[in-house]
Amino acid sequence: MLEVTNLAKSYPTPRGPLTILSNLTLSLRPGDAASIVGPSGSGKSTLLYVLGALEPPTAGTVTLDGVDPFALSSTELAVFRNRRVGFVFQDHLLLPQCTVLENVLIPTLVGEREPDAAERARELLDGVGLADRLDHRPGELSGGER
Repeated sequence: MLEVTNLAKSYPTPRGPLTILSNLTLSLRPGDAASIVGPSGSGKSTLLYVLGALEPPTAGTVTLDGVDPFALSSTELAVFRNRRVGFVFQDHLLLPQCTVLENVLIPTLVGEREPDAAERARELLDGVGLADRLDHRPGELSGGER
């Protein structure tokens, strides 16, 4: 379960803090779906960065299944993100020298080895229509495939 309570996020500026998010409370259970919509500059990406444990909130709490990622050490936070958070950035951040399958498997290089990681990656890639592109490099994919 994802729980957000009284979340606030601001950034320092020469004129004082620039408030991006203020007093946001949200609760999502497994299987729930939510859309984050709004005009450019309204804080959508900032919210996702906080929910994805990439940036800490200025105030409030974020917990995923009872764990506050911002209370973890940097090493624990890296493991938490690797195991618990999936994040797709607007720019693909794929390694051009690696195949599609290798790019998907990169997070498995950190922490405990999962014996079925490659098989799971193949299943996930099949689920998004890329089963026949596993050995292709990112430059050989269309924008939508990336």
